[in-house]
Amino acid sequence: MKSQLCILHLEDDPRDAELVQETLAADGIASQVTRVETQAHFIACLEQGGFDLIFADYTLPSFDGLSALKIANQNRPHVPFIFVSGTLDEEVAIEALKIGATDYVFKTRLSRIVPSVQRALREATERIELSRAEEALRRSETYLAEAQRLSHTGSFGWDVSSGEVYWSQETFAYLNTNR
Repeated sequence: MKSQLCILHLEDDPRDAELVQETLAADGIASQVTRVETQAHFIACLEQGGFDLIFADYTLPSFDGLSALKIANQNRPHVPFIFVSGTLDEEVAIEALKIGATDYVFKTRLSRIVPSVQRALREATERIELSRAEEALRRSETYLAEAQRLSHTGSFGWDVSSGEVYWSQETFAYLNTNR
């Protein structure tokens, strides 16, 4: 974990935001929290970037957490989004998880926030690593296909368990021209 987390916190009550930050600090998680209350400020901060986590209250006077989640998913889909709310009922919480929230923590049970943060950060790191590995695999496959095309060689394989036979484009072209 980084030495200090940068957190965007959509929260209209400064005392609640302080309590969350104090709860994290009590468990050894240093954080720099940027608290916002409005949609415009939330969007401006998202565009600026640099956040490791997003916390959001579900109900605010001029904005709501589900709208914030949708905006965050569009602008910063890789940043974990955790609801920290006192008004979020369980059905809404489950719906929020379905549309992309990482987790939810009730303000009355802030002791859950540290494990939630640790899990969210771990999962985000795993997603980034998986994405990098997939990109490296795509790049490798592209290089292999180009090398086979240039050398007029190919490759093929056979999955014994399924009986599936697969081959490269170059092998396919060779087999079709030498019939």
